Amino acid sequence: MKHISVIIYNNVLSTAVSTTVALLMSANEAALKRGMPIPFEIELIGVGTKTVQSILPIQFYCTRILAEVARTDVVIIPPMNIAAGQIESFLDDNWELIGWIRDKYERKAEVISLCTGAYFLAESGLLDGMPATSHWDAITDLARRYPKILFKPDHVVTHSKAIITGGGGFSALNAMLYFIEKNCSKEIAIELSKFYALDYGRTSQNIFSVFSGQRLHDDQDIHRAQSYIEEKIKADISVEQIADHVNMSKRNFIRRFKNATRLNPIEYIQRTKIEVAKKALEMGNANIADVTYSIGYNDLKTFRSLFKKITGLTPIDYRNRYKGQFEEV
Repeated sequence: MKHISVIIYNNVLSTAVSTTVALLMSANEAALKRGMPIPFEIELIGVGTKTVQSILPIQFYCTRILAEVARTDVVIIPPMNIAAGQIESFLDDNWELIGWIRDKYERKAEVISLCTGAYFLAESGLLDGMPATSHWDAITDLARRYPKILFKPDHVVTHSKAIITGGGGFSALNAMLYFIEKNCSKEIAIELSKFYALDYGRTSQNIFSVFSGQRLHDDQDIHRAQSYIEEKIKADISVEQIADHVNMSKRNFIRRFKNATRLNPIEYIQRTKIEVAKKALEMGNANIADVTYSIGYNDLKTFRSLFKKITGLTPIDYRNRYKGQFEEV
């Protein structure tokens, strides 16, 4: 039986804790039903106090605090429920937890971060040089703060050495299904995916991501270039045009643009155009050809190929996914 420590800290996302624990308890029940040993001993561990009040009207009572846990087999770090601007001070306040995670990993514990729980792992240094994922909306900030980590924004799950990271929101539960499959059986993982209506085997969270522009930088010339791209979304603009607009040589512009946004200008233009196309298709009735021409592409085949590369779906499949499905009865 593996001892699992689910970490409960101030501002933990309570819904993620409850769904994670529910999955693990269901795995125990499924194993028992099959005559297998119970695989998991699940314990809520507080950081400095056993009673933790959630932002929601939910209070967690933990059986122990970090200082009372000499050993554990698995550490699970649920996501946080705080604003982006508070992350730095929040991590500073949780130095004890970050050191504890590092200590338990060095003592051979597996570590699983779910969604934005990756911030704790990243801050500990354990992810340096390794692949990792998190919520798609946090990846840009994580990559900026922790350049030594090989972030995989499209991945739902990464597993390297004894560390598993899960993607954003409820897709992080796929990381728990992965863990359950590794420690119980594929049969049990599939059974739980069906019971909880989870998309077993999902490998990409691209379909959920929203490209809002990589604006977390201080290069004002590149901000101007980004605004120009957004203004000219219906045109077939070139890198040379954008470089001229901000009075730079093409070579210098490409270098500075990539330093600021982590994308080359062509990739940025493509991502911006596809985001506009996604919004049009989400309305459900858009004609694919009309959408293609509206964002400056004349070749339907090129548009379809690029759209699928970025989202993982064809434009038609994407439009169908977001058709209205809720009808009054």
